[in-house]
Amino acid sequence: MSSNNGTAPTLLNGPADQVNGQANGHPVRGAGDYVRGLEDTAPLDVVDRPGHGEGPDVDPRALVRELAERVDAAEDVVKLTGRRALIESMTREEVDAEREVAQLRREADREYAKWEIARDLKARKGRARRSALRRWLDERAETKDRNDATDDRRWHVRAQRARKKLTSLDARIATQIRSATRWSNALISVMIVGLVYTGVVVQHNFVPDGDKTNPLYWLSLGLEAMASLGLMALMRHDARAALAGMARTGSAAFWGWVVKGLLLLASLAAAAGPAIKALDGMGMIRTGWAPVLVAGVLIIHDRIARGDSEILAKLSGEAEREGLRDLVVNVEFALAQGLLAPSQDNGPGEVAPSASKIAQLFRINKADAGAVRDEVNARAADVMA
Repeated sequence: MSSNNGTAPTLLNGPADQVNGQANGHPVRGAGDYVRGLEDTAPLDVVDRPGHGEGPDVDPRALVRELAERVDAAEDVVKLTGRRALIESMTREEVDAEREVAQLRREADREYAKWEIARDLKARKGRARRSALRRWLDERAETKDRNDATDDRRWHVRAQRARKKLTSLDARIATQIRSATRWSNALISVMIVGLVYTGVVVQHNFVPDGDKTNPLYWLSLGLEAMASLGLMALMRHDARAALAGMARTGSAAFWGWVVKGLLLLASLAAAAGPAIKALDGMGMIRTGWAPVLVAGVLIIHDRIARGDSEILAKLSGEAEREGLRDLVVNVEFALAQGLLAPSQDNGPGEVAPSASKIAQLFRINKADAGAVRDEVNARAADVMA
């Protein structure tokens, strides 16, 4: 604090404390300028004494209150100017612009959401299609595996049946019998067609006008039926004999062919007789080709029946030998266990019991027993050799 000497008011530091005044004709800017502008007209202690000045004395408390009020005002200004609301507050134009920006942003978000949904839907559809394709492929593979397994089992069963047919004598005999029966029936059926044709031709030769009241119209069919039934009966007999393994040979076969030839000649004469008499070549072919074909069928059937008979006889012999082999094994086992003793009539290298003993023990005929005895002795000789 300072006092004036009656020439100029007191000035404080700062622009806010500046007081207008004069010191020696110059404006006073502050306390320093004021002091420098004073003339040394009085002692310093006299100048600084209170009560010696031109202006009124300044109350220090008033200055303090004034400064405090100004500091509070300055602090309030600084506090308010530091608020972000003063800076962030927008005008109406800025608010409209921000609204347009927000609308654009929302439209962009909606467009992106739609695109994302469409992409997700496409991806889900792709995953669903791939999953369905994988399931279909898996099911197809499983079905194929099941079908392959079923086919394998079926072919395995067929292979077993084929092997059984090839290895089992019973199966081979049954297969041969079935084949022989089928071929015999097929040939007889074909021959029936030829005989029916021959019967129609004979009927036309006997009754050219086709008068059904003429007895020959029906008797001609009956006569042809007699020849046809005779031929079919002979063919069936040959087939049955072949299945039994007893093919006709010698005089039986000769007289059988004589009967067949006579029946065929009778049919041929009745059918082609008028054409032969008239020397009509085409008529002979038209009326006589059926009996000739029937004769060919008879020859084929006879050859097949003889072949079947030979095959079945061979298979039956193998079956009998197989049964005898079982008996041979049983006899060898009985000899080894001491259940049977060698025959006293055995020669050198013979170990089998007598045929009568084998027949009595196994209840077979003596011929088979002799065959068993011979087989046992042969096998024993091979072992000792």
